Amino acid sequence: MEIKKILERNNPKELRALFAFDSSNTNEQIEFKFNIWARFFFVKYFTSNDCDKHKEMDLNNIKAYRSQIRQFVNIAFRGFSKTARTKLFIAYCIANDLDKTKKFIRCISADLDNAKQSVTDIYNMFIQPRVRDLYPEIFEKTEYKREETMSGFTTTTGIKVLAKQIGVDQRGKIMEEAKSDFDWYDDIETKTTIRSVVTTRKIGENMEEARTGLAINGSSIYTCNYFSELGNVHKLVTKDNKDKVVQITPIRDEEGNPTWERYSREDIEKMEQNDEDFAGERLCKPNASKDIYFDRETLDKMEIRQPIRNIAGFKMYRAYNPSHRYAGGHDIAGGVGLDSSASVFIDFSTIPAQVVATFASNTVLPEAFGDEIYAEANYFGGCLVAPENNKYDQAILKAKQLGANLYKMKKGQTLQTIVNTTQSYNYGWNTNSLTKSKMFADLKKAVNDGYLVLNDKDLIQEAKSYTRNDLIDTQPDPRDIDNATRHWDLLTACSIAWQMKDLAEAVAIDLPLYFEKDEVKYNQAE
Repeated sequence: MEIKKILERNNPKELRALFAFDSSNTNEQIEFKFNIWARFFFVKYFTSNDCDKHKEMDLNNIKAYRSQIRQFVNIAFRGFSKTARTKLFIAYCIANDLDKTKKFIRCISADLDNAKQSVTDIYNMFIQPRVRDLYPEIFEKTEYKREETMSGFTTTTGIKVLAKQIGVDQRGKIMEEAKSDFDWYDDIETKTTIRSVVTTRKIGENMEEARTGLAINGSSIYTCNYFSELGNVHKLVTKDNKDKVVQITPIRDEEGNPTWERYSREDIEKMEQNDEDFAGERLCKPNASKDIYFDRETLDKMEIRQPIRNIAGFKMYRAYNPSHRYAGGHDIAGGVGLDSSASVFIDFSTIPAQVVATFASNTVLPEAFGDEIYAEANYFGGCLVAPENNKYDQAILKAKQLGANLYKMKKGQTLQTIVNTTQSYNYGWNTNSLTKSKMFADLKKAVNDGYLVLNDKDLIQEAKSYTRNDLIDTQPDPRDIDNATRHWDLLTACSIAWQMKDLAEAVAIDLPLYFEKDEVKYNQAE
């Protein structure tokens, strides 16, 4: 009742004392003060009662602002008001934090116009007559020139707010020799940016540069949607970090009950019928997409093994058995830092079959990858290897010169190995519109039916993210940087390797080795 009387009396001194906070206040007290302040000045933002997730979000915002956590990843369905509420929170802190905990705040988006709009919205909150009357010092006129534009403003109290586009250089953004100490990322990823490997990678690199460039005790908030496992939001969710909190708020719970009373079951049912990506946009579950190609439940249950040996990126998960049948599949890239040259080796003699080794590098050149293929095969008895022969013939040529046991196909034939004949061959596996659908369908059946265990974390993740649309997409030359798209290098290599299941044979080579428990130890003479 006393709070209600203070609000009704509208006494500036009492109001400021009610809303203000400093280091002596608890997070719960600040959350309470923020909600009174926001409703007192901006009631239009609150057309429905809050839900428990709103309070959780507010408390996490406070923890990030006070650097009790360094990252708060706030993922929620479209319509949860996460962006509007974060703007209100930043404005509240600028006006009421007596300690001035954060002095340089950046609003960062994939689209600069969105970032500018966020800055403008925060600025406009302070020039509302009621707010301006209570906090005249925020934009008090002084003899010093201050920035007041759509791209940023500086308050008389010494707080700078700046709009920034993610994907451009973050360095050099300082104020009075101080680095940014509070970054708010909003809509860092869109359906357009996620389709480009180059754009996605650039966003990720700049986000990491911004994070490491924060001032001491700097922190970040990310308000985002979670519609894909391919991009930087997924990395934020999955990357281990003890100073990070991830809050994911779907529009309904597991029992189908609305998370927020603003939306009824009928409203949500209509969204489910009409939304093109209801699972990603409303449930925050990109893995529930109708386009997912491999069975997600099977992949989630699949064990992720740790390599028993890692030789310059060639990860081996099981020891070589000379009596077993092995084969390797290989996807060859240009080595220009975009898609990767990848290898996957399968042991076909176990039930189920096992991925026993993988390799991926986006810097190895095609000719050098030919050496790599030969060396990798030798760890598994010089087994059959099937490099993709669509381009970069130099890799296959080098492997052939070294004596690799290459899969070969008579010109004009398809799925067989030709032996002891003088006819002309094509070495390697050709992925085209006919073979691609078959080889991925075969791999899908093997994985979904439990005939093949993938073991490798990165390979499993590629399988989780692969969609039916990716199956029909044509991939441009990776050297065409402007048009680079998503590549599935390990998965392609695995699909090719699985096609060798009826052809693989153990081939003895002059490579002495011995075994000790579950590890393979190699002793090859120079």
